Amino acid sequence: MPRPLSFQDLTVALACLVPCASAAAAVDCLQADPNAAPGAIYKNASYCPAARAENLLPLLTWQEKIGQMGGLRQLLQANLTYNATNAATILQTQSGTLSYGSQLNPAAGVLQYANQERRQHMNASLVPLITVTDSVNSIYVTGGTLFPATLSLAATFNVPYYEEVVAAIRDENVALGTRWVLSPELDIPKDPRYGRVGETYGEDAFLVTQFGKQYVRTMQAKDALGYVKVGCTIKHYVYGNPTDGINTASQYGGINHLYNDQLIPFIDIIRNADPLSIMISYATVDNVPMSVNTYMLQDVLREKLGFKGLIMSDAGAISNLHTQSHVASSAADAALKAARAGMQNELSPGQPAAFPLLINYVNESDVAQLVNEAALRMLEIKFATGTFDEPLPTLENLEATLRAPEHLAVNRNVSREAIVLLTNNNNTLPLSLKSNNATQKVAVLGPFADIINAGTYAPQISTNRSFGNSLVQSLQAQFGAANVLYEQGVDFVDTTNDTGIDAAVAAAKEAGLAVVSLGSLAVYGQDPLASKRTDGEFAAHADLGFPGLQQNLLDAVLAAGVPTVLVINAGQAFALNNYTLENCGAILHAFLGGEYTADAVVEILVGKVNPSGRMPISLPTVTGATPAVYDYLASDAVAQYTFPNLPRAVPMPFGYGLSYTTFTYGDATLVSSLTSTGEPAVNVSVTVSNTGSMGGKEVVQVYLHQEYSLIELPVKRLVAVEKVDIAAGAQRQVTFTLPVESLGYYLSGAWTRETANYTFMVGSSSLDVDLTSLSMVL
Repeated sequence: MPRPLSFQDLTVALACLVPCASAAAAVDCLQADPNAAPGAIYKNASYCPAARAENLLPLLTWQEKIGQMGGLRQLLQANLTYNATNAATILQTQSGTLSYGSQLNPAAGVLQYANQERRQHMNASLVPLITVTDSVNSIYVTGGTLFPATLSLAATFNVPYYEEVVAAIRDENVALGTRWVLSPELDIPKDPRYGRVGETYGEDAFLVTQFGKQYVRTMQAKDALGYVKVGCTIKHYVYGNPTDGINTASQYGGINHLYNDQLIPFIDIIRNADPLSIMISYATVDNVPMSVNTYMLQDVLREKLGFKGLIMSDAGAISNLHTQSHVASSAADAALKAARAGMQNELSPGQPAAFPLLINYVNESDVAQLVNEAALRMLEIKFATGTFDEPLPTLENLEATLRAPEHLAVNRNVSREAIVLLTNNNNTLPLSLKSNNATQKVAVLGPFADIINAGTYAPQISTNRSFGNSLVQSLQAQFGAANVLYEQGVDFVDTTNDTGIDAAVAAAKEAGLAVVSLGSLAVYGQDPLASKRTDGEFAAHADLGFPGLQQNLLDAVLAAGVPTVLVINAGQAFALNNYTLENCGAILHAFLGGEYTADAVVEILVGKVNPSGRMPISLPTVTGATPAVYDYLASDAVAQYTFPNLPRAVPMPFGYGLSYTTFTYGDATLVSSLTSTGEPAVNVSVTVSNTGSMGGKEVVQVYLHQEYSLIELPVKRLVAVEKVDIAAGAQRQVTFTLPVESLGYYLSGAWTRETANYTFMVGSSSLDVDLTSLSMVL
């Protein structure tokens, strides 16, 4: 228990502005006593993380300080293969962090080895290892609850419910001993050719900010002793629009573009959610690689945005300065330039790493100061997360936490909202088939019908049946195995073998109904299908059509005249041709799935669940007509002359999605008001009525356009959203209170708001026909 507080202690504690990692209240978070004996403070949990870190730092050797700037990234290879000699060698100079290695190892086995390494290091060093991993769909290794990927969750447009998703992933991470994650990803991809869109929250800065902020606040919630449960790394500063959609490629963008688009989530989350660290992208921005971009790291990130946490590299980014970008003459030169620009931690999956070479520059005064600052930031994270103080995780708690019933329930519910109904010609859906009618059949076709396409960061083998059903299995559970005819038809990518199409068409004719599952494969690198991967971090999309002969399969089934439902599986947008749009009975986009995605698709197909997902990205009309984002600049509308006969507004843009019921909007009003703190605001209100026969969830969206401005602004941008559940025949008034000051924009890095005519558009998507406009001079 913390010692009793004196009046002097309270006075000192109130001056401590650093987040508290205390076993008591915030006032028990004491600053360092300059007269205390060395080592007396860092061992005392009553003191602030900053005070404890400052006390411990002088006790570390130069090599130990350098060690805090890196870590052991590959504890285990596949099949729990552990190389003790290799681990010990790396930890001599890279002793800050611990990562698990292969994602396919079981959590229980990983815990055993990780605890062994943690315990050994605690006995040999003053500073324990902190475990840092990626955490997209779940914990990093197998055995946890497998949620849909990030883009899928963004399609729910349900930010409040996302808190329950993140809380489940957080608690499973803590049970494994992971106290720091490389999430959330705040990139705002505008180019649909970019392979990593599925890892993001989509194309809109406001939606990315809301989901990202919810992630950080939930993941970094305090435990009962006041420690941060799991620290967050917001990333990638700054990225999302690499040239031609190619991973690691350069990115264009002036300061006004960056501030009004790419930087918006970082600014808000740094100021309002206090993330412990930030990952710098390996992109080159304005011809300067971000790892040495002093202007973006110091002038913008540190000074203007006020970020105080640790700055880390993306994997291999510092070495890339020498090997890829050629702005450093050697690995040592890359390390020096990166450190001097402000980089403080290196993620280096491969060896040798660059930062250990800084050990030779102990006599360089500026390098010594930079290393001290970097080590201090790392120590603060370790103190803030309880890494020094809390016991090692146990197998018993791991088994009780992973896949807890409440986690699975959250997963099933969120999966139902993460699917978007794109078309429903002639009310094809919901199906009239009944699971108890043994005479009715369904043909399920396509290469994605019998796998789980979960994304490149999911700890899941696509053909593994341990967790979750494939679409084939879910349909069999609904209609009976004898009533489900499965034919793959074509390969994922092969363009030479179409011999399976005839069998697929025959199955469709026999059943009288076809469910065709197509998409783009995004699987982990050790997946047996990895060679066929066309989506994810290592893939860009030169063509936005379906890979291989998938379109040929769909066309053949449609030509046979069989009623067809298309289910799309991918973390990307596809350019759907008119033949597909007009002849498919219905089209669903399921994005990148989790263990309950296929079950949710079937529940939607048969009407047990009313679809409520909305598009977090826009679907381009054709491959070459990009970008296709909804928030284009007015001058970009000239694209209609560049692409004859193609409208600038795409038919299924951001915010779009259909339901089995109908919602009408009425009584829209716009009035001046005040916020709860007395600041000038505007209230946007609308009455939403469910005029159909089925209860459903509607996503009410508010967009803004400023008539004239000092810089060119988008034709519209999202400023508010709420998902509401409305019973059939019922109505609900939805009101948004928007502070007037929040309606501005950045001009040369400074927040600006002008007196102007503002048009607020409220409705069900970003399409003009779905919006009601209201204007006011503010």
